[in-house]
Amino acid sequence: MKRAFIIKNKARMVLALAVLTAMLLLANWNGRDNVKELDKTLTSIMKDRLLPATFVHEISSRLYENKLAAVSGADVQVKTNGNYAAIEALAKKYEATQLTREESAKWKTFRVQLRDLQQQEAGLNNAEYVFNQALKSLDQLIAIQVGESNRLLQSGQRNVSSSILTANFGVVVCILLGLFIMVLLSAREQMILRQDERHLLN
Repeated sequence: MKRAFIIKNKARMVLALAVLTAMLLLANWNGRDNVKELDKTLTSIMKDRLLPATFVHEISSRLYENKLAAVSGADVQVKTNGNYAAIEALAKKYEATQLTREESAKWKTFRVQLRDLQQQEAGLNNAEYVFNQALKSLDQLIAIQVGESNRLLQSGQRNVSSSILTANFGVVVCILLGLFIMVLLSAREQMILRQDERHLLN
């Protein structure tokens, strides 16, 4: 009877230990997933939001340079051709980033406006309207970048909060595991003392 009771208690202790270990592993796994997600978010903010915003700003500056070159009248063709080559290189870099559906649609509109602007400037036509529309599209692209950056930052903050919660949970489980081991060791010592006392009585 006593042997069955000891085996039953041992089985319970092993089960409790297994549950605590599983909880600790689960907390660790969840924490790693949160860190990976946070890393992905931060990388996306840099590669898909901050860098494209600088590309858009540079394109806008190049378009303004073309407008100023047309007014100054000195080496207009050379300057505009150089700027359009630089804009094309920036556009390819921009297109290589991760675009949202809204961003992609707005970028296609800008591409058409850019082509029209280039054709009108080459034909020395009044390109003021197309120029203003192109700049408006670039401003809207910047606004989209800001909105997406805010969304990614909020997602990152949620991941950080989740990571902190998971880390705290892991600490609690570690404390429980430590206490459980202390109880096991204490119970074992008491059993040894009792056996020694019985041996002395015999």
